[in-house]
Amino acid sequence: GGRGATDVYNGRSSGRSLGRKRYTREGTKKSNNSVDDLETRQEELSPLPPLTVPNGPRPFYFTCRHTYEHTLIDEINRYARRNGGEVHAMSPYPGLVRVEDNDGILPTFYDPVYALQSMPQSVVVTAESIKSISKQVINALLGVGSDDDDDDNDESKIDRISQQQHDRLRSAERGSLSIHCLVPGMCKAQTKPVMQHRSDKIGEEIAKMTKKMFPAARKAATEEDPSTRWLLQVMLQSPNIAVASLVECQKKGPGQNSYWPNYVHPLGLAKVDIVEKMPSSAYRKLMEGIECMKITPKPKLTTVVDLGACPGGWTSVMRRLGCYVVAVDRSEVDTVLMRDDMVEFIKGDAFTFEPIMAGIDKEQDCWMISDVIAYPERCTELLQRWCEGRWASNMIVTMKFQGGEPDLDELDNAIQVVERLGYNCRVKHFF
Repeated sequence: GGRGATDVYNGRSSGRSLGRKRYTREGTKKSNNSVDDLETRQEELSPLPPLTVPNGPRPFYFTCRHTYEHTLIDEINRYARRNGGEVHAMSPYPGLVRVEDNDGILPTFYDPVYALQSMPQSVVVTAESIKSISKQVINALLGVGSDDDDDDNDESKIDRISQQQHDRLRSAERGSLSIHCLVPGMCKAQTKPVMQHRSDKIGEEIAKMTKKMFPAARKAATEEDPSTRWLLQVMLQSPNIAVASLVECQKKGPGQNSYWPNYVHPLGLAKVDIVEKMPSSAYRKLMEGIECMKITPKPKLTTVVDLGACPGGWTSVMRRLGCYVVAVDRSEVDTVLMRDDMVEFIKGDAFTFEPIMAGIDKEQDCWMISDVIAYPERCTELLQRWCEGRWASNMIVTMKFQGGEPDLDELDNAIQVVERLGYNCRVKHFF
């Protein structure tokens, strides 16, 4: 719908695809195995970032759906203006946004709607070899591993943030540290992006180094999940320049295991493809929403109301999760679903339907999901009706926009409505 759908659940400006350059600057066609190909593709990331220095400004990096870079930039600038400041945001590569926040406007756990992942308070280092880059990353993030012993007592080279992170990570639980090895091509969902092998080797080296110093990097002693989660992300910008970020992730909800930044999926890209045929490709949005909120319905115990269900992509997902589904639409869903005993089709209006019409009482665990095409204001009204009635324990609703820009004011309005009525709410635009 227009600029895409944004998922609102309770308790994505155009970018330019640079493509692969097939000709040299002199106009001659390159061979498939050109030795210059790696360097040429490297030039797509422009400009390369300046190196950070101890106690100096640290940039933020965010990933987003490719072609929505400027939408994310606009959202970040809007946040900065509303908080009386200014940031410099730009996109050095499709699906990647860099933010220079010299005035400290952005909070560490700033969670933009159009961001899939965050690398807050990043450092930028350079070195030639895999081992040297790994050492530089550890030194910049944690203040350890410097090869220059003469400078150990030089307070100007001791980064305050790094020292604090070092002390906190020392006491973190075993198994609580995750390491994500990244390259820009992943932002475009490339299957074999440039520099991935080098990035993986750097990650392996960092893992070896951190295991020697921090229990958090070692395997957990028990099968119980750690109560805290740490995430170290390293993204190569060129073979010799790396951006890295370390943070203790913050619980965002609605589920207890929903964290920001996302420590589970590198760059926030959840794997949601289903091999078998589905009624529509829209099912991916619902699966991303469930994965993000980290709450799943209870098989055979949860009744799901799918408003605007036709052709049945979202209904199919909920059936795969073992739920009984009430599919509401003016048109019938897929014939396979119509023959399913666990699907009840009700011909009707998504905006006037109430659970009692299907015999659903308040004692049942009920979810409401909706991917209906409507103006944003109507989606806010829909959320308000269901929240006021306390008709569902959890809801996943898409808000669709027409034209060139999303209506972030209406999104803010929907969030305020939902939270005022006692629900935990998070808004995300997915891949």
